[in-house]
Amino acid sequence: MQSEAVQDAELLIQRRTEPSVLSLPAYDIRIRRELAQRRLIRALVRHATRVLVLHVLDAAVIAAAVLIAAWMLPIGDAEHVTLPLVGLLLLALNLRGAYGSMHRRRDAWQVLSAIAGAVGALIILRALPHGSELSAGFIVAFGVIVALGLVAERWMADVAVRQAHAHGVGLRKALILGRRADVQTMVAALERDRHRDHHVLGFVTSNQIVDDGALGTIAEIESVLDRADPAELIVSGTLAVDSLKRVVTACLKRGITILAVPVWSRAMRGWAEPVNVGGLPGYQVHPARLGMPALMLKRAVDLLIASAALVICAPLMLLVAVAVKLDSPGPVFYRQRRVGLGGREFMMWKFRSMQIEAERRLDQVAHLNRYTDGRLFKLAHDPRITRVGRLLRRFSLDELPQLFNVLAGDMSLVGPRPPLPTEVGKYEPRHFVRLSVVPGITGPWQVGGRNLITDFEEVVRLERAYVDSWSMRLDLAIMAKTFGVVLSGKGAY
Repeated sequence: MQSEAVQDAELLIQRRTEPSVLSLPAYDIRIRRELAQRRLIRALVRHATRVLVLHVLDAAVIAAAVLIAAWMLPIGDAEHVTLPLVGLLLLALNLRGAYGSMHRRRDAWQVLSAIAGAVGALIILRALPHGSELSAGFIVAFGVIVALGLVAERWMADVAVRQAHAHGVGLRKALILGRRADVQTMVAALERDRHRDHHVLGFVTSNQIVDDGALGTIAEIESVLDRADPAELIVSGTLAVDSLKRVVTACLKRGITILAVPVWSRAMRGWAEPVNVGGLPGYQVHPARLGMPALMLKRAVDLLIASAALVICAPLMLLVAVAVKLDSPGPVFYRQRRVGLGGREFMMWKFRSMQIEAERRLDQVAHLNRYTDGRLFKLAHDPRITRVGRLLRRFSLDELPQLFNVLAGDMSLVGPRPPLPTEVGKYEPRHFVRLSVVPGITGPWQVGGRNLITDFEEVVRLERAYVDSWSMRLDLAIMAKTFGVVLSGKGAY
């Protein structure tokens, strides 16, 4: 017993005389903080660089616009007004948020509204006593030139950024957190987005059981983040409160940005506006972007362009009318009952492209329908079409009288094509989105492939996407693409 006591005393003395060593955790919190700070600084530098470069490019375009306008309409000392005008336009662009988030930097309407405000300010200054000595002609010329220049410059900058992303430059590494189905939906959405700048490293399942291909489960979120080292974590779906706290804490400690995509966003047809509800962040869901201000703008553009088009196309329409009358017996125009906004029926006008007995022969040619779905009807080689009618359809000239439908308010320049009442009678609930907006002369179906798209569900998908993401810029883009589609004759018959 005494020997054991002596041994214990000697062991105690040995422990006291040995230098104490503190064991560090496997992942030092100081390293984690430094990593988080580096990520934050890198993100700030990246954003600041983009905004700074865009300011420099905009300033160069504005200065060039001043010099070009001064060359066209001499104002004396052009160099003297260049710097103030550059400052004025840059201030207007900042006030309109044209240097904000990515979609705002790409929005041409933000740029154009800023230019309109700056030009308006110059006109007011010129009208004031002892105000600006700039001539009205110079101000208008400068406004037009700088508008064209800035829109073109922003477009080219966007193309350059997309090309860089396509080659792997400037992409942000991201992980997706969610169930396998949610992750697949998220990846598909990112792949469809031409402006995407994410490089998806993989996904973490929100289940306790690892899904095939997952980097880990939510229970292993810390170790997965350490191994993958992403810049962003995209939460796709819904998490329990405890799980969400764990994910947020893990990301904040590592300086990883968190993006949340609600599960209901996949089923929502419309757009969500960020709002505060009782001090908490939330969304107000709108059925479509076509609110009253947007509807007024769309209607004003329809009236302006349709009126101008009728004046410009009047000689052509007269020639078409003569050709139709000489080619075959019957009236020049063809009226057909169609279904428009909210299911309201109206008479749609076209130049007649078929023989006068075409309606009576419908049963004879029904079996030639290119579409397997009875909710669409079109023949690739319709024997009822006249010689002139074939040419009219080739270049969509038979649609010109629908400009009168636009003036009457039954149609718009851009929108889903108006269906026949018999087609609407076969619709299922999801198809009625086609009737939620005013139908158009052209639309996403026409520029997306026209009659080459034979799947009715694909047609509805294109038109639903148009309704959900409507903007005036989208309308103008579809109108611009329509010219190319019409000239090529692709899918026309």
